[in-house]
Order: sequence, then structure tokens, then C-alpha cells
Amino acid sequence: MPLVWAGLALFGVLGLSVLLVVLALGTADGVTYLGESSYRTEYANLWWWEAGFLLSVPICLASWRHPRLAAVYVVVALGPQVVLPVVVAHRYAASGWGDGLEALGYVFPVLMTPLFSAAAVLGVVIGRRTQRTQDV
Repeated sequence: MPLVWAGLALFGVLGLSVLLVVLALGTADGVTYLGESSYRTEYANLWWWEAGFLLSVPICLASWRHPRLAAVYVVVALGPQVVLPVVVAHRYAASGWGDGLEALGYVFPVLMTPLFSAAAVLGVVIGRRTQRTQDV
């Protein structure tokens, strides 16, 4: 039965990460005409993209309950967050509006990696301290 709960936690973390990526891509404005010869491009909604940092909470909770899978939770949460800047860079390249700065979108997953890892370690530490001896 613990394996079932670990799988549900795994798919929960993955589902939340995918949901945030879909919301970031789906709610973006695209190219907006501002007047004269100025445009604004948005291929990912920044608010939903930044909300990906909040995935550290479910990672910590899942790692607390299933310490052996902590690294898996980090990788599963980071996967969609790495795909997001790839899609954004592709959208910029396909539209012809890219200037090379869209590569800075990879900064978010780079910053998320130590944050998610620290959350997983915190969850493992708390989980190990609160486990009963017969559960180890």
C-alpha cells in the first residue's frame, strides 16, 4: 500500500508541474499590437511561470512521506519546467520576434533546481525524524 501512495504523490507532483506549464503557455497573450510600430510579445504568462517555484511545497511534503523517492520528485517536478522555456524559445523563433534573450527563460529552471533539492532534503530530514522506529 505505501507504494500506491508513493505513486500517487509522484503523479500529483508531476500533475501540478504540468498544470502550471499548461496554464503559463495557455494564458499568454502572444503578440499584441500597441500602436505605431510597437508590439509586445508574451509566449508564456509570467505569473503562472513563476508559480512553478511553489512546487517546492508539494516536493517537501512528498519527500517527507516517502524519503526514498525525494530525488525522483525533484526530477519529475523539474521536467515540465525545463520544457516550458524550450517551447517559449521555439515560439519566438517560429514567429520571427526572437532576439536571443528568450534563452534567459532557462534561468527559472536553473533557480528551481537548488530550491526543489533543498525542499526535498528538508522533507527527508523531517520525515526521518518523525518516523516511528517500526516504520524504518
